[in-house]
Amino acid sequence: MEPFADRLRAATSKYGPLCAGIDPSRKTLTSWGLTDDPTGLKTFVEISLEGALGSVGVIKPQVAFFERFGIPGLLILRELFASARAHGLLVIADAKRSDISSTAEAYGAAWLGADAPFGADALTVTPYLGLDALEPIFSAAAQAKSGIFVVVSSSNEEGRGLQTAAWGGGSVEEHLLKDIGRYNDVQPGETVGAVIGVTREPNPELVAAMAGPLLLPGFGEQGGSAEELRTRFSGLPNAMVVSVSRAWSSAGPNVGELALRSAELQDQLRGALE
Repeated sequence: MEPFADRLRAATSKYGPLCAGIDPSRKTLTSWGLTDDPTGLKTFVEISLEGALGSVGVIKPQVAFFERFGIPGLLILRELFASARAHGLLVIADAKRSDISSTAEAYGAAWLGADAPFGADALTVTPYLGLDALEPIFSAAAQAKSGIFVVVSSSNEEGRGLQTAAWGGGSVEEHLLKDIGRYNDVQPGETVGAVIGVTREPNPELVAAMAGPLLLPGFGEQGGSAEELRTRFSGLPNAMVVSVSRAWSSAGPNVGELALRSAELQDQLRGALE
């Protein structure tokens, strides 16, 4: 199997840079006329997957919206992962895991690799217990040829004070990009990448030197525009996808409308990044 970054490039080359966010919040389920319970969740997942097939190469389920239903929700999440991958979709588990190194090893075993219960293609993590503490997850990803997305510069305003705080001659997010780059220098395959909000203005040299894939949230409902994508991310060598959740799922529950929305978003995003 090819490394995750190569699979990501192939998927975006075939379909476009859209990553469809599968976010079954209470509001979204009820807006689709579904019950806010495991039965409604299962229907939402089935429709979302059908709407993505043939028009999207990457999906990103938000794990918390499945966890809130307990064991039934996690079983539906596992079924989604297996079905999506069987249809050739890449799956990014948006779980934002973080802990000390011993626990990080357990997270890697849970989420990454052929023998993992969930077996995602990539996993989001947060670095605020120390990036080095995540090394067991990085190693698990490298061994499984999976990917990791470290939250570096998020699209939510609440995170900006911490992420832009000055530390050691630069901001926290700048140090994270440098440290990720150092990891990728010694671990082949562009294993570790970054989550950077579309509305943020990262240092393009640091992003390119990081040599890892990019997950770009914040487009659409959160205020990110095609122009911001063009000016901040176009031309970078990194493999990248743009995550869109509410602006995508709002086209449901009609499968045909979801497919049309996918095509519209792919055109917008491709035009901004090519």
